[in-house]
Amino acid sequence: MANEEQANLAREQHADFLRNLGAHGITIDEMKQRGEKTFAVIALFDHQPEEIPDTLEIKRGKKVMTVPLVARVAKKFKAE
Repeated sequence: MANEEQANLAREQHADFLRNLGAHGITIDEMKQRGEKTFAVIALFDHQPEEIPDTLEIKRGKKVMTVPLVARVAKKFKAE
């Protein structure tokens, strides 16, 4: 399971990739996966993307870890 620091690192390392898929917002949030708490990267899209991975890999030194990725459909925020 990923902690908050790992999820933030995944967000930073994969922001360009997610924007290229059409994400207009990228954040992290705590969620439950297989009954355990974990942190995930949340990518916000105008429309559900055709293909998106379930996880993002992060590298820290020689360690490779995975962080869950969740795609959500949400309209872009418009300032009033």
